[in-house]
Amino acid sequence: MHITHTMLTTASPEKIWNIWTDVKNWKQWDVNLRGARLKGSFQTNVHGVLIPEKGPKANFKVTSCTPNFSYTVTTKLPLSQIHIHRFIGYHNMKTTFTHELWFEGPLGWMWWKLFGRKVSGNFSQTMEKVKQLAENVA
Repeated sequence: MHITHTMLTTASPEKIWNIWTDVKNWKQWDVNLRGARLKGSFQTNVHGVLIPEKGPKANFKVTSCTPNFSYTVTTKLPLSQIHIHRFIGYHNMKTTFTHELWFEGPLGWMWWKLFGRKVSGNFSQTMEKVKQLAENVA
């Protein structure tokens, strides 16, 4: 119950980071969201709310953050947690960016069946939107 997707881009790491940490605009590139908001600046231990296309709102917490490199957000579910980890790297003079998702806990398998498969099916589309936004930013 762990999925990951990595892409290369000509955009700078800073552009990717700025897109990824601009929570109110996650809906521009995350095809599974209608909206999101953060209760403070993007850093470890700050809380936010996700508004999915379908289903109820979900609270999340930034559980780790290394500025301009990586972060993890965690959402608690009944008897489970979903973790989203995003990080930036370099390969052949290009920026790489990776999006990971995994479930933990006794009912992680159930949450995977309920919505993990759908989310994972949209990973490449979501990542492509991030890439397009980053490469089109002046």
